[in-house]
Amino acid sequence: MLRGVFCGFLFFCLTFVEVKSQDVLPALLTTYQTKNPKAIEARLSTFISSLREKQSNRSEEEFLRIVFNESHRKFFKTYKPYTQFPEVFEKGRYDCLSATSLLAVILEEFGYNFHLIETNYHIFISVQTETGPVLLESTDRVNGFVTNPEQIQERISTYKQNQLQASNSGSIHYQFDLNLYNVIQPGQLSGLLLFNQAVVAFNNQQYEVCALRLKEAVQIYDSPRTTEFAAILITAIANSSISDETKKDLIRPFAKYIRGNATVALR
Repeated sequence: MLRGVFCGFLFFCLTFVEVKSQDVLPALLTTYQTKNPKAIEARLSTFISSLREKQSNRSEEEFLRIVFNESHRKFFKTYKPYTQFPEVFEKGRYDCLSATSLLAVILEEFGYNFHLIETNYHIFISVQTETGPVLLESTDRVNGFVTNPEQIQERISTYKQNQLQASNSGSIHYQFDLNLYNVIQPGQLSGLLLFNQAVVAFNNQQYEVCALRLKEAVQIYDSPRTTEFAAILITAIANSSISDETKKDLIRPFAKYIRGNATVALR
């Protein structure tokens, strides 16, 4: 079984790039079918307005804690791997990627200087406040707001190990052969959400859906893990009962990922 980008279950000289939240939000909403995106936008706008009323006379760190706690109280109800962004609003579900995406939209709205950091199976937020750095672990309701420098470094050291946690399901999980610790832009979050949809489709042996979602994901953000995933997908398609013509059409967009790995198609 392939693992995508999610955390909590697990299956700094950085450049800040300013991307307006009003540009990121529509992109996040278009990654997954939702009945009423305008209702989600309105609900989020109301939430941001309620936060703004609590911002006065508070330090950046104090207000950031309110943002974190209120987001959990209002939206992050039930942890579920591979939750898609609209489901946070419609079903109260969340995982690290969907929750981090929502927090990113809110942090941009309030002008915070923050970085989204992607590892093999995880994504978290580092916020630079006027009193020092804060690490936000979106799936940890109780201890996910980290201000102690030593605890921040401990968390980061754990993330950098890029290890999957043991699963009780008995499933066999693929472990990526890379060591990813990468700063991404908010606009690339939608690409990761689509990547996760591709992973879900692959695990359900829906290879045509997987190829479509992965192609869409790459157009937004060509994640370093795409090379390995594309190789696995191509092998699965080649060994499937899909017609030869369809196989060619599905594999063609990912040809560049196997040019340096000629053995993939022969497995």
